Amino acid sequence: MPASRQRPTVRQLEYVVAVADHLSFSAAADVCGVSQPALSTQVREVEQRLGLSLFERGRGGVSVPDHAVAVIDAARRAIRAVDDVADAAVDLQGELVGPVRIGIIPTMAPYLLPTLVRELRRRHPRAEPALTEERTDELVRRIELGELDLGLLAAPVPSDSLASIPVAIDEFHLALGEDHPYAGEGSLPSGVLAGLPVLLLEDGHCLRDQAMDVCATAGASTDGAIQGTSLTTLCQMVSAGGGVTLLPASALEVEARPGSGLVTRSLRDPRPSRTVVLAWRDRSPLAAMYAAFGDAIAPALQAACPTT
Repeated sequence: MPASRQRPTVRQLEYVVAVADHLSFSAAADVCGVSQPALSTQVREVEQRLGLSLFERGRGGVSVPDHAVAVIDAARRAIRAVDDVADAAVDLQGELVGPVRIGIIPTMAPYLLPTLVRELRRRHPRAEPALTEERTDELVRRIELGELDLGLLAAPVPSDSLASIPVAIDEFHLALGEDHPYAGEGSLPSGVLAGLPVLLLEDGHCLRDQAMDVCATAGASTDGAIQGTSLTTLCQMVSAGGGVTLLPASALEVEARPGSGLVTRSLRDPRPSRTVVLAWRDRSPLAAMYAAFGDAIAPALQAACPTT
């Protein structure tokens, strides 16, 4: 590189990536914690240093021209490399220090997040958990890009560039209204699903796919199934007599608490479940520490997913 050419700073690259992610200078400024004029000035300086326009600005908003995609991808890699330098130093200390960016899927967040954060603070008291709720595909993408350090999600992890460790088995239970004919029964064979209207989460939730697999194994059709946006919504529909749904054991204490109008029954033959995993970028300098953390917190997370 010619000596006269000035390199963009890491902070400037973060501004560029933020604009590319949000396609908005104002939103990027909010995320980065600076004023929009200050961010715009820094992005313009990067463009001047590179001799290249990175964004097209118009009445329709901000867009990334094709010729700038490779530059912005390189900026992401540069930011990740700088983060890796800091992570390598943390690894030498043997303790997580500072922000630990954790993503968790919506069907686990309300139920397992308290245990995860409590264990992180107990084992790494100098860590500062920064939490994000994302659906599986977006969560995986953000870990791959280095925007998140850890993710709590269900197996299988749809990425070859992530490593993961199982931390709990979360059994599925059948949630029924209190006046349902099966409410007085004990454990039920999974085959009963074949004769019941099963409510599902909307597209994009991995729990929807898992529930559909359980139903298919039981010979139950999910064609035309009523959909909900969250487990809480599904449970309210069930308590109102709108059908039945599959509820992970981790959610029972919250969603099927006394007064909820729900009765839950364990299933058998087979006993359906999902595997909860902790995932991270496999080339992270902290990979060994993340794996050890996963091993250490597994008993607490399993206790939050009671088995029958």
